[in-house]
Amino acid sequence: MAGAGRTKLSQLLRTRAASFLPTASRGYSAAGQDDVVKQAFVTQQTKFRAFLGELAKVKITLDSDDQKAVKEYATTMKSIRTKLAIPSYTEKIADLLDSAGDDATDVRSYLETQTRLRSEVGIQDDLGADKLTMQALDKVEKSLGKPLLLDDKQGLTLLSKEIDEINKKLGLDEALLEKLEEEVEMAVAKGELEEITKEAREKIETYKRRDELDTLVVDPKELDYRQYL
Repeated sequence: MAGAGRTKLSQLLRTRAASFLPTASRGYSAAGQDDVVKQAFVTQQTKFRAFLGELAKVKITLDSDDQKAVKEYATTMKSIRTKLAIPSYTEKIADLLDSAGDDATDVRSYLETQTRLRSEVGIQDDLGADKLTMQALDKVEKSLGKPLLLDDKQGLTLLSKEIDEINKKLGLDEALLEKLEEEVEMAVAKGELEEITKEAREKIETYKRRDELDTLVVDPKELDYRQYL
């Protein structure tokens, strides 16, 4: 029952109701848990090899300062992730937040866990949404005269209405949230492109020192990064 309430609450808070952690393995024997971990590792490695295979099919411009190059890289990564069913950065964060409160039975504990985890992964609450949400929870629990549990359908309905009001007050809607997610993914793509470019530069410097080609000038944008996969 609490699991259903948790899923409903996560939908209210605009997080995806998917499990990113192996919670289904609870109660298994030690050998069973080992099998689950082994299977997860094999699946991860299989997807990683498939990812490299797909990445090797396309040419990417190593220029994180070029908005067009960053966008092309982000589009390529999204296409590959979709094809291989690999979650994006924002999806991973949402899944982590959704599953992190699996042991919670009440809404307050669930929200406090999500707030802590968002802080730990560097997500800032510039709008003060967490504070407003907790104030809304205080209001609902006061009207109920008891703590709001995750299996309390009536209480969750009341909280849903309060959260809708908070979203309106802060100007949050589906279109804005999708835009913010896109901006995050673009920032992640830029960071990844910067890292690939950095690695390419380091390899260039290594080759130059090894072959005594100190005067050689190589622009990473002219390189085919697939040689470094």
